[in-house]
Amino acid sequence: MMNQKFDRLLSAIRNEQVDDKVVAQAGERVWSSIAGSPTVDISTQKLRSCEDFQALIPGYLGKQLPGPRALLFEDHVHTCVGCRHALERTRDGQLQAVWRPELKRPRFPFWRWAVAATAVVAVAFATLALSMGIFPGQHVVHGAVQNVDGSLYAVIGDNVRMIPAGYEIRSGDEIRTAKGSSAVVRLLDGSLVEMGERADISLSRAWNGTTIHLDGGQVIVQAAKQRTGRLYVATDDCLVSVKGTIFSVNRGIKGSRVAVIEGVVRVDYGVRTTELRAGDEATSSANVSKVPIQNEIAWSRNAAKYLALLGDFAVLQKQFAAIPGPGLRYSSDLLPYLPDNTVVYAAIPNLANTLEEATRLFQDRLQQSPALRNWWRQQQKGSSPKLADVLDHMKTFSSYLGDEIVFAAGKTGTTYTAPIVLARVRQPGLEAFLQSESRRLSSDQSQPALQMVHDPGAVTPAPNHPLLVYLTDDLLIASPDAVELQRAAMRARQGNGSAFAQTPFYQQIARAYQQGAGWLFCADMEQIVVQNVHVGSSSNDLPPGIGDVRYLTMEHREVSGKTENQAALTFASQRQGVASWLAAPASMGSLEFVSPEASMVTSAVIKNPRSIMEEVFQMAGSGDANFAQHVAEFEAKTGVNVLDDITAPLGGEVTMAFDGPVLPTPRWKLILEVYDPSTLQATMAKLVDSFNREGNAQGHSLQLATRKVGSQTYYVISSPNHANSEVDYTFVDSYLIAAPDLGTISRAIQARQAGYALTHSPAFQALLPSDGYTNFSAIFYHNLGPVVEPIAEQLKSSGALTPQQRQSIDALTANSAPGLIYAYGEPDRIVVASNTGFMGFDLGTLLTMGDNGPFLPQMLLGRALSSPAHQTQ
Repeated sequence: MMNQKFDRLLSAIRNEQVDDKVVAQAGERVWSSIAGSPTVDISTQKLRSCEDFQALIPGYLGKQLPGPRALLFEDHVHTCVGCRHALERTRDGQLQAVWRPELKRPRFPFWRWAVAATAVVAVAFATLALSMGIFPGQHVVHGAVQNVDGSLYAVIGDNVRMIPAGYEIRSGDEIRTAKGSSAVVRLLDGSLVEMGERADISLSRAWNGTTIHLDGGQVIVQAAKQRTGRLYVATDDCLVSVKGTIFSVNRGIKGSRVAVIEGVVRVDYGVRTTELRAGDEATSSANVSKVPIQNEIAWSRNAAKYLALLGDFAVLQKQFAAIPGPGLRYSSDLLPYLPDNTVVYAAIPNLANTLEEATRLFQDRLQQSPALRNWWRQQQKGSSPKLADVLDHMKTFSSYLGDEIVFAAGKTGTTYTAPIVLARVRQPGLEAFLQSESRRLSSDQSQPALQMVHDPGAVTPAPNHPLLVYLTDDLLIASPDAVELQRAAMRARQGNGSAFAQTPFYQQIARAYQQGAGWLFCADMEQIVVQNVHVGSSSNDLPPGIGDVRYLTMEHREVSGKTENQAALTFASQRQGVASWLAAPASMGSLEFVSPEASMVTSAVIKNPRSIMEEVFQMAGSGDANFAQHVAEFEAKTGVNVLDDITAPLGGEVTMAFDGPVLPTPRWKLILEVYDPSTLQATMAKLVDSFNREGNAQGHSLQLATRKVGSQTYYVISSPNHANSEVDYTFVDSYLIAAPDLGTISRAIQARQAGYALTHSPAFQALLPSDGYTNFSAIFYHNLGPVVEPIAEQLKSSGALTPQQRQSIDALTANSAPGLIYAYGEPDRIVVASNTGFMGFDLGTLLTMGDNGPFLPQMLLGRALSSPAHQTQ
């Protein structure tokens, strides 16, 4: 029956007579597009050809393009010669030159060969461009629909039609999934794009790679290894670029969220650029928060595979964290060789034994997990460095060195000197190894990555600024700058040390060693920011209180089998301004409303909110002469005084938690300490009334209702425009509790009354550090177990999991241990610490070391340290 209906539908479409007027109108639209209609809004139109990009040139030169669109334009112009020339001509005010053939014969026969060669090049260029589909008006296929679950539509011009699996996607096609539908698109390079419900994508291709334009919804991309160029996902506020990985991009009204399942992803948000690794997330707006990555991928048909892979990673990360680290060091005999003006110091332990054990654990897990083996086989494809090779080179390099490797950089005036690297040498053969590594890492043998130095006083660096390496019987000295190398070598020969030993910064480093050092990073912030704190300096753009900073110290150590990570920001005097907003450690009663099942909790005690707001007003007013007027206008419209009516009623505690059922919607709750509930409630009513007065013209409004449940009064803010969205809140004792529904608030109140709180749970108590404090200034608690378990159970009940996938998902649930990061606000410093993790090196970091990621030999032998921008002569 369904086939007959479908045949009748096709027949009706095939026999439909199109009115001549409709055809004429379509022709006019095509001609308008070809002629370049001036009514097109270049800030929102899709960019599919060089004509589209060249239409943006006036707006780009006038600095009128939005940040993400300007970023796409610059990326295209960087790789497209024609558009780059068009930009240069427009910038110079020149018209495009028109070539006209001359009828007279050329003076020399050579020109005939030149014209013929030019014609050959033009034909080759045109052939390549045609094959890539980048000429205007081309509709070359960029991918095909692999499968569809539900309904999938193609929007071509003004036409919308349902498309089946096998449909070929061309330039100009816009593909949309319907409600409750999903689809998988395979690109020509083998990449897979899984579309969630109501997702909207289109494809384009340029010299630098293929771009997936995501106009809305969510996609999960399994990017194939790119032979040339990159694969891009572009939204209107971010650009994601990869060479080969698995990641998710979620685009909505409030902004975009990018989450990485495997590999490395680069994300550009306007002028901000960040690299994300497995398990990391980033958002384009403060209005979009991070969520557990398991939630972000739960809708995918491949969720079982992804969760299985994450389960294997979780097992490995737990095993890696359990590897005994190198012993603590209580002094360093390399400190005397540092430059007199050192402002940055880093020391890392020799990791030879740790890397060997990590390699063994990885190989064991590889034999046990089919999911991990499949992922590993994909990683071995391509020409990029392989993880096994990277680890092998690291182990060999480490075997030549002593207990630690030291990095240091100095500063003279406002100029940073080139860094130096110091390490003890404990066995011969290091020079031969470094020379072989240089040949392996250098694509151009005439410009090696490093240069061995036997006489520092007579060294002549190569033009490409290689890393200069000087070896004595027991010491390695390396620097990209000859002068710094010579000075360090002289200090080593004289053996009497440098004047750095007399500085307070030296004493700060020495104190860190006295407590036992593992990984150590110290920065003399007083010298680094000195140009910003001169009295009367026009460059004083630091927030109040930050100019008083003195030292930054970051440490990682293992004591009695436990990991300790700590970062301390020390100030020259008692904390002031922004630095003082974090209050001293105090009791956090708001945590009593959070249950032990919470997946993520952030809580802090802060300085008086009114004082903070006054400082914010002062900072904003110093940068905007009209700020006070804007505040006055807001207060006049709303009838609300910001300081008296909003901040004055608040106390010093704030807690945000994801606490409750994860599916279908994560439950959040916000708890604020409130000293004057009646004033704050009157303020809320005034703000809602003001919003309704301003928003009525646009059809937007809010409703503030009161509900009585027993003896408790609840307030509900809702909008007729969003029927399923509301914010509920109530006042209990001295706290305001807000949540998306009354049930969440009611359960929080009952949990507090019953003493069923996170802070009383064994899991939380086991994470507490042993120190002299009884309270914290701030905490961040995470426990993915409650998040993973319902998703895993849902997948298990579907019966679609293989035994190996069930085993890996069980491992993910079992190894999703909770973690705690905590902070102390001391009178003259802020300390942030954690007793979980591996010094920030999570499994994603370790597994991507071979995919253009940094690792020690490459950092030492590569050209990152030899950038001319860091040279001083």
